[in-house]
Amino acid sequence: MNIEVIMPKQGIYEGDVTLIKWIALEGATVHPGDPLFLMENEKVEVEIESEDSGILQRTEADGFVAPVGSVVGWLHSTQAEYDAAKAAS
Repeated sequence: MNIEVIMPKQGIYEGDVTLIKWIALEGATVHPGDPLFLMENEKVEVEIESEDSGILQRTEADGFVAPVGSVVGWLHSTQAEYDAAKAAS
């Protein structure tokens, strides 16, 4: 199963946010609570943690600016799913 990694809402802020820097490496296996990336809005910089387990596929680069809720990556449950997604991108 593939799970979206999204730019989460922080408080009441719903504008554009910036993915400052990925912390987790491409292809790394992450678990709930592991740090994924740093995100920034007008008021705060926040470390975003994984909510699920899986193999991380980063689809957006450091510095990516997008609305809250935008997909920035995927968590794949198997190496085969990760490999297939990487080959398709």
